[in-house]
Amino acid sequence: MKSRLILIAALVAAPLVHAADGPLKEKALALAASNKDSVLFLSAVVELEVTVGDNPAKKEERKLEMIGTVIGKDGLIVVPLSTLDVASTIDGRTYNGPQGPTKLSAKGTTKEVKILMPDGSEVEAKVAFKDTDLDLAFIRPEKPDEVKLTAIDTANNAPMGVLDDVIVLGRLGKDLNRQPVVMTNEIIALITKPRTFGKIGTQALGMPVFNKDGKFVGFGINRFSPKGDSDSQGPAPSNVILPAADLLESAAQAK
Repeated sequence: MKSRLILIAALVAAPLVHAADGPLKEKALALAASNKDSVLFLSAVVELEVTVGDNPAKKEERKLEMIGTVIGKDGLIVVPLSTLDVASTIDGRTYNGPQGPTKLSAKGTTKEVKILMPDGSEVEAKVAFKDTDLDLAFIRPEKPDEVKLTAIDTANNAPMGVLDDVIVLGRLGKDLNRQPVVMTNEIIALITKPRTFGKIGTQALGMPVFNKDGKFVGFGINRFSPKGDSDSQGPAPSNVILPAADLLESAAQAK
């Protein structure tokens, strides 16, 4: 009986899978072939300064890796801000420690950003704009004229609908040689308050999402509980899909 309960729990916790067939499979394979280099890993060195209550601030330097998507012909790349600026996810939150609720303050400084190209080379880059409300950071190569990046077609976009079939392009981690990934799934929910987000049955953080016709519908970000929540003990992210229209509106500010 115990083993049966464990099996049921594992099945509930597992991501929803969606086997592609027919036109959906063909479109997914075509997108993967034409945009396999549109999803890239980036690395960053950040300095994090955290203050817990009245205690002295503690500084540390971290090297991070994150997935981003090329969305502009000029080399503009978008990443979830929470994967680049860790401080933004914990600043202003409350930690319930031995002495009771304690306020956390944090600030981060991005000291270095590099684009990890498919051929293994690294390209110097810089942060062009941050949108803390939408969990977006926009990054450009330092010398865009010297770098060839493949952008997804953001102009060919569409809204999301519940139970729409979707295609997600991504990459595996360093341990699996950062190989390109293509997945099919479906929109399992639309969150409409405080703004519209989609939810799919797989992880898509930093990855572009397309519909069955190959139109760009959104980008995977983290959504956090409000910092003012009295029971908040730290960042509790949910991976959601930001609609394409909202992403493009924010990207227009990345000058």
